[in-house]
Amino acid sequence: MDAINLLTLPQPAVVQSLSFEQILAEHKADLLARYPACADVLDLESEPLVKLIQTHAYRELLYRQRVNESALANLLAFATGTDLDHKGAFYNLARLAGEGDDRYRTRIQLRIAALAGHGTAEHYRLLAMSTSLNVRDVSVRQPVPGQVAVVLWLVDPALTTTTVAAVDTALNAEGARMVGVPVSISVAVSKAINITAQIWRDSAAPSDLVTQIQQALPAQIASYASLGRDVPKSWITTRIHAAPLARLVFPDASAPLESTVLGQDEYPVLGTCNLTDMGIA
Repeated sequence: MDAINLLTLPQPAVVQSLSFEQILAEHKADLLARYPACADVLDLESEPLVKLIQTHAYRELLYRQRVNESALANLLAFATGTDLDHKGAFYNLARLAGEGDDRYRTRIQLRIAALAGHGTAEHYRLLAMSTSLNVRDVSVRQPVPGQVAVVLWLVDPALTTTTVAAVDTALNAEGARMVGVPVSISVAVSKAINITAQIWRDSAAPSDLVTQIQQALPAQIASYASLGRDVPKSWITTRIHAAPLARLVFPDASAPLESTVLGQDEYPVLGTCNLTDMGIA
C-alpha cells in the first residue's frame, strides 16, 4: 500500500478562515442588539467605544489564529519543530541530529505504516475494507496453521465478482501478506432472525405503533450486526421495548431464540416478522 502524500492533503476543515473586518462587524452587530442607543456613534472612527470594539476584535482574531495553529500542530502533515518532535515521540521515534522537519515527517509516516504487521487480522481487514466501499465488514481467521481465510460481508451482492477480484488483488499485492501464507476469500451469508410477538400498546402510544416497530427492526438489526456477532433475545426485547408499549410476549420460543448464534461467515438479517397488535393494555 502506497503511503499517502501528505503534501496533497487539503486544508483541514477544523481550520477557520479569519477576517478582522468580519469579526469587527460581528462585534458591532452584537453591541447594537444589546444597546441600540449606540448606533449613532459606531461609524465614528474617533469614538472611544469604536476603538474598544476594534481592540476586542483584534484580540479575538489573534486568539482564533492561535486555535488554528494549535489544531494544525496536532496533524502530521502540518506539525513543525517541537510539535513534530512530540508526534514522533508518540510513536517512539526520535528526530536524528541535524534532521529537518520534512525528512523527520517522512520517517514518522514510515514508522506508523510499519506498526501494522502483515500477519495480523487487523492488517487483512484494513486491506479488504480499503479496497471497496462494497465491503461492509471483514472476518479473518486461520483455519489451519499457515493459511488465512478472509470472509467478506458485501453491501451489494450483485457486485460480488468484481469486489472479490479487487480484494484478491489487494491481498496478493507485493508486500501485502507474509511470504508463503496463502489467503482464501469467501463471501458471508445471511442468517435470518424470525420474530413472533404480541404487543399491548400503552395508552399514549399511536395506533400504528406495531407498524412503526416492524419497519424499524431491519435497520436496527443492521446497525447492530457484525460478522460472527451473536444476537441475544434480550437485545431484540430492548429494541421493541424502546417504543411506548405496555406489554410484550413472545409466544414462540424459537422466534426469536434465546441467542441467535452466528458463525464467522454469517451476518444477521430480519426474517419472518409477525407482530400482533393486542390493543391497549
